[in-house]
Amino acid sequence: MPEAASSARVVLRLAGALLLAAAVAGLWELLASQAPGTPLYLGVLPAPVERLRHDTFDFGVLLAIAGLLLGERAVSRRVLICLGAGSVLVLLAGVYAAAAGMPGVQIIDLRADAPWLFGAKVLGRALLIGGLLSIGRSVLVKRAP
Repeated sequence: MPEAASSARVVLRLAGALLLAAAVAGLWELLASQAPGTPLYLGVLPAPVERLRHDTFDFGVLLAIAGLLLGERAVSRRVLICLGAGSVLVLLAGVYAAAAGMPGVQIIDLRADAPWLFGAKVLGRALLIGGLLSIGRSVLVKRAP
């Protein structure tokens, strides 16, 4: 089992990475929302970029709160791996969806990559939520020494 301080540090680093990604996605969203023909127009749909910003910001804030609540408690390596893998999946699936102009919320779509994208997004969210629930349980349940 990892040390308590390193568990909180890992969770807070993941939070910082997702919040940084949310800031970059916010700038991308601003540029994607520009009118066609203007110098700052990127030619991508703004809605998938907004979904990327929203997901990364929400999970970044949740991870920051979880990291602060952990304090001196340690969580298992498995939970940290779930949080890391979930963060990577949510971020990469969101970036792919935004770049391809796909919402990534439909199980069945005409595009061949839509089910895979949907699966990656759902799996990433499930891993993050599972890890956050595990941290929440460890924070709320007082263990005997």
